[in-house]
Amino acid sequence: MNAPWTRQFDLPTATGSIRVREWGDPAGPLVVFHHGTPSSSIAVPGGWAGPATAGVRLCSYDRPGYGGSPSTPGRTVADAAEWSRLIADACGADRFAVIGTSGGGPHAVATAALLPDRVTALCVDVGLGPAGFGFDGATEMVAETVAEISAARDGDAVLREHLSSLGDGADALVDWFERLPMSDREVLGRPEVQHEEAVEATEWGAHGIDGWVDDDLALFAREWSFDPNRVRAATRLVYGGADVLVPASHGRAWLMLLPHAELQVVPDGGHWMRDHEVELLRWCGAAVAV
Repeated sequence: MNAPWTRQFDLPTATGSIRVREWGDPAGPLVVFHHGTPSSSIAVPGGWAGPATAGVRLCSYDRPGYGGSPSTPGRTVADAAEWSRLIADACGADRFAVIGTSGGGPHAVATAALLPDRVTALCVDVGLGPAGFGFDGATEMVAETVAEISAARDGDAVLREHLSSLGDGADALVDWFERLPMSDREVLGRPEVQHEEAVEATEWGAHGIDGWVDDDLALFAREWSFDPNRVRAATRLVYGGADVLVPASHGRAWLMLLPHAELQVVPDGGHWMRDHEVELLRWCGAAVAV
């Protein structure tokens, strides 16, 4: 595969390292992307051509346990702020935007809350609701996700047994995919999306379930350790009205904590919001460039 990104590097952290990929315009405003669960840095908003089309310099990274980032047991949602700071420093960017999809949504919010003087725009794109702040993360979720969350709350051993029973790579997600609405099926039926999704599943699944386990424990079994009231960045919350993986009620829960945010619910939209994400990246970039 010819690399669709412009640069790839490993960035040392206090507990190991993270694999970072840079996409789009190297001279554009910096946007740091927090991928979903399970996923990796190969998945980016708008697809592989999205950052270049939007004219932004997007850095995606593998959270520990995924792709090229060694597992860091005990990591928290709040750790995303330090990883983002290191990425921005490595890129020489004082100001930057953050966007998080699905399980990456809370990681993006944590970054904006803990780095309020540097993050100028925050986008939560079909992101998991604020389970660390009294909201039940299982709200309106499908049975498969409710079982996953329950296993996470029972601890590492139970969660590992549960996720291991699902299968490897894309096979582990079959039950979820069978529930998808027509809008998601249309997006996933596109040849370029099928190719990118296949590469993503192969990549995140290549090293087992460590990343998935670490994500679920951070999201559902540990303190999030940040204050949403510290978010000062311009904020957009974007959800699909037909999404069965992270329903729009999760966006409304975020709006209660982030009242300055703009909530957009796309009526027939699902979990794959690819057709809206280039515009979201442009919005993020414009907020950095101001």
